[in-house]
Amino acid sequence: MFDVTKQKKQNFLQGASILMVSMIIVKLVGAVFKIPLGNILQETGYAYFTASYSLFTTIYALTVTGLSTAIARMVAACSTKKRYRDCRNILHISIKLFVILGIVGTLAMILCSKLFAHASNADDAVWAIIFMAPAVFFSCMMAAYRGYYEGLRNMIPTAISEIVEVITKMITGLLFAYLFLLWGEHQYEQTGKVFGFAVKSSIEGSQPSTTDVIEAILPFAAAGAMLGITLSTLFGFLYLYIAYKRSGDGFTKVDLMNSPKPIKSKSIMNTLLKTALPITLSSVVINLTGMIDLFSVMNRLEYAYQQNSAYFMNTYGDFTRGKEIHTYIYGGFGMAVTIFNLVPAFTALFAKSALPNLTAAWVQYDKGRLKTSIESVLRMTSVIAFPAGIGIFVMADPISLLLYGERPGVLVSVAPPLRLLGLAAIFLALVSPLYSIFQAVGRFDLPVKFMLVGAVLKLTINFILVGIPEINIKGAPIGTGICYFVIMLLCLITLKKITDIKFYFLKVFGGVFLASLLCGATAFLINQLSDEKIVTVCAIAGAGVVYVIGLLLFRALPESDVRMLPKGDKLAALMKKLHLLAPSEVETK
Repeated sequence: MFDVTKQKKQNFLQGASILMVSMIIVKLVGAVFKIPLGNILQETGYAYFTASYSLFTTIYALTVTGLSTAIARMVAACSTKKRYRDCRNILHISIKLFVILGIVGTLAMILCSKLFAHASNADDAVWAIIFMAPAVFFSCMMAAYRGYYEGLRNMIPTAISEIVEVITKMITGLLFAYLFLLWGEHQYEQTGKVFGFAVKSSIEGSQPSTTDVIEAILPFAAAGAMLGITLSTLFGFLYLYIAYKRSGDGFTKVDLMNSPKPIKSKSIMNTLLKTALPITLSSVVINLTGMIDLFSVMNRLEYAYQQNSAYFMNTYGDFTRGKEIHTYIYGGFGMAVTIFNLVPAFTALFAKSALPNLTAAWVQYDKGRLKTSIESVLRMTSVIAFPAGIGIFVMADPISLLLYGERPGVLVSVAPPLRLLGLAAIFLALVSPLYSIFQAVGRFDLPVKFMLVGAVLKLTINFILVGIPEINIKGAPIGTGICYFVIMLLCLITLKKITDIKFYFLKVFGGVFLASLLCGATAFLINQLSDEKIVTVCAIAGAGVVYVIGLLLFRALPESDVRMLPKGDKLAALMKKLHLLAPSEVETK
């Protein structure tokens, strides 16, 4: 077992680098999971998968996110003050809380499964919801240990547990989805039923077609995929539990003996809940955007279809025979969201890694360090978000074909919303680290307020635009983009007021933005050579090379950021010699 206690505390970028490596592995393996899963489940089954996952993420936000972040923040503050016994108490108390919340969350997901599936206009998603319910409990247990180690500025346990989780998910999720599909087909051949249910024909008075049979099996295949996810959370928790039992947290007996008298458990509990509640509410409101899409988009698509069915049949008719057209369209949107979520998933690593360092700077009232840390996290977030978002915007069609090319109708169902989601990804990616900054400085209430504003905007835009037949599903990513753009502006304006620090946002983002434009233009031009998949891969690779060159030519990165990277001192010395570093504040004054 890897000894997690032998790792030194990591600075912001070192911690982010560790999480980045694990995230690359996680997302590559995740792509191996979700892309073939999309081909197994098809658009209809993927809609059930998306619906059940939306409920899971909402319950996860209620039971996990706030407390996990609160643990990290409290442990970071106590560790900075060398209150090591308090750190241990925080972990023990949080585990007890998470056991209770995990049980409650699991039961809530099971008991609300039918109601939720019906309300989201996806009644057949009920089996997937039930099969995924235990994942809430195991995710809660993982979160306690992850939050604890992250507060100690040790991202290794989180990184390894995420890799364990995603590899298990890929193997078991695909296996069970495929086996359930085969099992259902075998049952129909033997009994004329699928898992005990009669198969209805889409054409009244005729025998069920092959498409009808597959459509009847897909809810259970989606449930099989969810069973795989549940098992993956179990294995992720088991790794963290065993790692802690074997390696501990690195505190020595001397550390604990010299630690100040611990705070009473009741006081820790009160602080933990007080810190977690606003973060939890914020996380719930963030997940409300997904819930808003689920409830409003499906129903408004059905409304739009009733208003102008001819338009929908001309656009989607060739791919929806024997299927519910609004479920098919929403499933395609779910596939686009899977690609879109890659961007904020990577940039969230900077938010997670930066929280302990930002908290320490705020606790010590080190204004200079706070300014440097905030600018670093925003700049490094933009380094990922800008080129990725612009790249998705200009390459939506070839990316969709590259990832889902075997599915008919990809350019109709996946690519249009994906193109708009590319731009929305930039704003969402920047919001996540901004929220961590507010949490670090103790303003837990602000993310909730900002997200409520964004949620109202999104719901309004969804209701209006998705209900227009000619816009339909494209209204959802438009709403997402406007929602997070407004939130980002509110965050930046408020951050400047709270910290009383003057930020030069053009200096922070300018060089990265110019390099990202070059990156997007390169990808677009190379892709014009051919529609072959190998050209798409070359376009992405070529754009990446041009982007790195652009970052250097525009001197987008300052010396302080480069030095925080692994082997950063040597790299910074070389870049400084070649005049490739951004000028320091002294040089610009």
